[in-house]
Amino acid sequence: MNIDIKQKISGFIQLIAVIIFIGAALAFSALLQSGKKPIQNGQKTERILFVEADSFSPAPYALTINTTGTIESRAAVEVVSQVSGRITAVNDNFYEGGRFTAGEMLFQIDPRDFELEVQRLEAEVASAQTTLELEQAESLAALEEWKMLNGSKAAPDLVLRKPQQQEAAARLKAAEAQLANARLDLERTTFTLPFDGRVLSSSVNIGQYIAAGQSYGSVFDLKSLEVQSTIDENKIKFLSPAESLDVKITAQQIGESKSYTGYLKRSAAALDTQTRFAPVTFGLKDQSSDLIPGSFVNIAITTPPFDDILAVPTTARQKDGSIWQIREDSSITPLTGYHIVYNDGQTLALSGVSQNVRLVISSLPGAIDGMRVQIREAREE
Repeated sequence: MNIDIKQKISGFIQLIAVIIFIGAALAFSALLQSGKKPIQNGQKTERILFVEADSFSPAPYALTINTTGTIESRAAVEVVSQVSGRITAVNDNFYEGGRFTAGEMLFQIDPRDFELEVQRLEAEVASAQTTLELEQAESLAALEEWKMLNGSKAAPDLVLRKPQQQEAAARLKAAEAQLANARLDLERTTFTLPFDGRVLSSSVNIGQYIAAGQSYGSVFDLKSLEVQSTIDENKIKFLSPAESLDVKITAQQIGESKSYTGYLKRSAAALDTQTRFAPVTFGLKDQSSDLIPGSFVNIAITTPPFDDILAVPTTARQKDGSIWQIREDSSITPLTGYHIVYNDGQTLALSGVSQNVRLVISSLPGAIDGMRVQIREAREE
């Protein structure tokens, strides 16, 4: 009997605890609700974004196209002697990396055999000249004798020894040609080239015997240096006319940056079907004797100014491609009527905008036409 009473009392206490807990929870909830302000029907909260902005005005603007390239020589010239012989002297500069000027001796072949040949042929020329003069003298004597015997009658060619004179004259010409060729061979014993150049390779040494027609090295003409590069297909249209471009070529030489004035030498003839880039070639106006084939260079191509261009930072273009203009009342609206002439990754060149505008140049997520913004002026770099 006592156990039943205790169980009933315990159950009653638990029920009272649950009721108290529920009541406390309801009271606490009501307290929280009493702290909120009621929202009236139709009421909207205005969303204001903080943005960076700057003002821009249409003005002449020159585009700058940046690319890279490689110094190349149009062609290497093989060092081939036109005469055979033993080398008696070699220019100290006629080794890999050396420089030489037009007409400078690169190596010398022993000239003595060629000098003797010239002397021998000079004697042959003198002999042939003497033979011709003798034939001419005998012809005059034969003519006088003919006149004494035959009067004014025309003398035949055989009497006047014309065939003998012609043969003697031909022998003289042949001897003179052989002498000229021998003198030319003598000149060729001193090996020179008709241009300023650099040596790519050389395999000649004093005492070495070289054969005519064999290659013993290679060189290149300094004036044949040019810059091979590629241009994106969307930028090729800005390379015309070529003579109006300002081309600056910068190379790193022994840790030092050097600039050269260039010019567009050959433009694209076709596009690479995979990369959609076109090969172009630039020439060098400046002295470029310090440039080495295979060197990498940076190229900056500046066009003549375009009229009425709005040059804005690329940050003004939002992810969806839109550009937003700020009105006088600090509300925003999409900029319309413009065309992107060029984008170099940092600056957008816009055409079609004829008046001054103030643009948002920072991120503008969730922008809506007419939305008001809090303007924060662009930070100066």
